[in-house]
Amino acid sequence: MTYTSLPSICGDFKILYHHEFTRHSYRSSVISISQQLEYFKEYKERLKQAKGQAVADEIIAEALYIFSIGTNDFFVNYYVMPLRAANQQLEYFKEYKERLKQAKGQAVADEIIAEALYIFSIGTNDFFVNYYVMPLRAAKYTPTEYATYLVGLAEDAVRHAYELGARKVMLSGIPPFGCVPAARTMNRDAPGECNEEYNRVARSYNAGVRDAVVRLGAELAGARVVYLDVYDVPSAIFADPSEYGFENVARGCCGTGLIETTVLCGMDEAFTCQDADKYVFFDSVHPSQRTYKLLAEEIIKTALQEFLV
Repeated sequence: MTYTSLPSICGDFKILYHHEFTRHSYRSSVISISQQLEYFKEYKERLKQAKGQAVADEIIAEALYIFSIGTNDFFVNYYVMPLRAANQQLEYFKEYKERLKQAKGQAVADEIIAEALYIFSIGTNDFFVNYYVMPLRAAKYTPTEYATYLVGLAEDAVRHAYELGARKVMLSGIPPFGCVPAARTMNRDAPGECNEEYNRVARSYNAGVRDAVVRLGAELAGARVVYLDVYDVPSAIFADPSEYGFENVARGCCGTGLIETTVLCGMDEAFTCQDADKYVFFDSVHPSQRTYKLLAEEIIKTALQEFLV
């Protein structure tokens, strides 16, 4: 059994879904919510054909839905499109609850909402893009102040989800983004090397998220709030890539591997590598599928286990 995440733009729902019978791979991270829902409709139909209506309905109802807040919100929505704020995502969640109630009844809907796992992620591109690449926020905040601001946004989002019935929550830290190829390219002090200032900021931010997890756990009666570590596995890979079977850690598989990302990348591009599994990154920012797999395996063995005891 494998799981695949539909690509997302600007914090819309990401849907993690059962995907054992099809081999589609969606690589672009810039796809509208309407297009995602079309993919989801296609998936539901394929699932019904493969498993039958009853089993398909059960899988859909029990699926894990992931909120991703903030990664592209500032970069795409703040600068390119009107901001789709976290409260809009919560409105989507309210709409989902109502649809679920109509489909399953109040009691079953309440149980599904309470037993679902909610994963909140904020901060990676907020720092890398909105603070360092487009430094408007840097003119207003120090890195510490900005981290506090982002942690506050994440805490508020969790509280609102709790009010809507969420009881099992993962609050994610951020990876060592100073080591992504784009950050290495932009590192004027040591071109091609990790930007250690960025990584120090990531570690500081993660400490703030851990503190928030403790606060939320004490504040939200009946809720289980767990910290999701996405720093240690990439850090270990960067330190010894050959130990994990990687040959290239400093460049992405796509194009030059130095600066291209999202819509500038694709498997059919002339300069895309032949074997992405040898690369830690697919483009200059996003990890390869194999890197994600290693991270997911670690999450399943650690953070996810907190909800199974």
